[in-house]
Amino acid sequence: MDAVTRIQQIGMPRRNNELWTFFPVAKIPAQEYAGTGTATEAAASLPDFEKLIANETDFAALLPLAKNARTMVKAIPEGANEMAMLKCNDDFGHTVLDIGKGAHVSLEILDNKVQHEIVAERFDISVGEGADVEIFFANPASTLPLRFRHFRITQAASSTVRFSNILTDSGIGRISMDCDLDGEGASFDYRSLSILDNTASMHQRLTIRHNAPNTVSTQLARNLLSGSAYASYDGMVVVGEKCTKVNSGQLVNTILLSEGASVSVKPVLKIYHDDVECTHGNTVGELDAEQMFYLVSRGIPKEAAKKMLMASFAKETFYPLPDTPAKKRLLQTLAV
Repeated sequence: MDAVTRIQQIGMPRRNNELWTFFPVAKIPAQEYAGTGTATEAAASLPDFEKLIANETDFAALLPLAKNARTMVKAIPEGANEMAMLKCNDDFGHTVLDIGKGAHVSLEILDNKVQHEIVAERFDISVGEGADVEIFFANPASTLPLRFRHFRITQAASSTVRFSNILTDSGIGRISMDCDLDGEGASFDYRSLSILDNTASMHQRLTIRHNAPNTVSTQLARNLLSGSAYASYDGMVVVGEKCTKVNSGQLVNTILLSEGASVSVKPVLKIYHDDVECTHGNTVGELDAEQMFYLVSRGIPKEAAKKMLMASFAKETFYPLPDTPAKKRLLQTLAV
C-alpha cells in the first residue's frame, strides 16, 4: 500500500483522534498529492515497508511519503564511530538510517532554512545491538507556520538512544515518535525543552513500547511559556505481557510566565505485566517566589533574577546527559 492510499483511508487529522487531541488541526491546510506516494528507496531498505505503511495511523508519518519525499538511506557499519548532520533541503524529507551493532553515533538534525507553508519530515532509524546513539537538535527560532517531524525508532538488545531537543519556533510544530524497545537491555532517554512566546504552539506525541524484558525508558519535558504560548505533551508507554523488570518514567515540568500561557499533558500507561516500575508526573507553576526573594534580597535586579532562574530550570533538563556533542551543543544554545 502507498502513503496516499493510506491517508485517504484514515482521513485528515481530527480532534477526536487521540493522536491529535491537543493539536489545532484546523490549521493543517488541505493537501494535494501529485504522485503515487511510494518511496522506492525506503521499500528497498526497510523490511515489511508496505505493511508498515498499511498499519500507519499518524497523518504526519505518512505526509512526507505521500508528497514523494526523496529518501536518503544510510547504513552505519558495525563498531563505527560517526558524527553527522542531517538536513532536509526540500519541504518534505525522509531519512532511513541503519545503525550497526556496537556503533557510536551522534546525529544533529538541522532545519531547512527556506520558509514554506508546511514542512514535514520522517525518520526511520534502526539501532543495532549494543549501539550507542544520540539524536539532537537545537536550531534557531523559526517563523515557519507549520512543521511536522516524525521518528520511528527500533532498538535491539543492549542498545542506547538519547534523544534531546530545544524548541523555540514561533509557529505551530509537532514532534511525534514511535519507539520500540525490541531487545533485552535496550534503553531510551527523551529530553525536551520548549521555550515559547507570543502565539507559538508546540506539541509532542510519543509512544514507547517495551517489547522485551529489562528495558528502560525515561521522558523529561520542560516548558517555559510566556505570552499566549501553548504546549502539549501526550506520552504513552506500553509494556508487553512477558516483559519483566521494565523501568519507565515520565515527568513534565512547566513554568507559566504569563496569564495567557497554557499547557496540556496526557500520560498513558498500558501495562500487561506486574513486575515493572512505571511512573509519571506533571508540575505546573510560576517561578519560585522564595528563590526570587533570595536573589533580589542579595541585590540582584528582579529581571536579572528572573533570567537566572529560567536559565537554571532550562539547563537542568540536559545536565544528566553524558559529556558528548549533544550536551555541549544544547548547553551552548542556552548560554546565548
